[in-house]
Amino acid sequence: MAYAAIAASTLGDNTVVAATAGKKIQVERFWVSSSGTVNAKWRSGSTDVSGLMYLVANGGMVCPGSGSEFWVETAAGQALVLNLSAAVPVGGFVVYELG
Repeated sequence: MAYAAIAASTLGDNTVVAATAGKKIQVERFWVSSSGTVNAKWRSGSTDVSGLMYLVANGGMVCPGSGSEFWVETAAGQALVLNLSAAVPVGGFVVYELG
């Protein structure tokens, strides 16, 4: 199990966990918070792996771990990316495994 901070603020793609050759990034749980209204989604490289998360100013969301399933998973060798619809600061963390 590994942890990564989320510190995204750029319109478009923001890498949260860099790609590892031959490995999938499997997100067990995450927490995000936004300083402004923004839509966010998880991506495997440039491919969407979640729907939109509609975040409002000073709001956020928590996706707790279940111990047996992953919220999102990248393709092998792809980075875990948080895509933002606007240049709004979004912070938090992810807990993940390499599979």
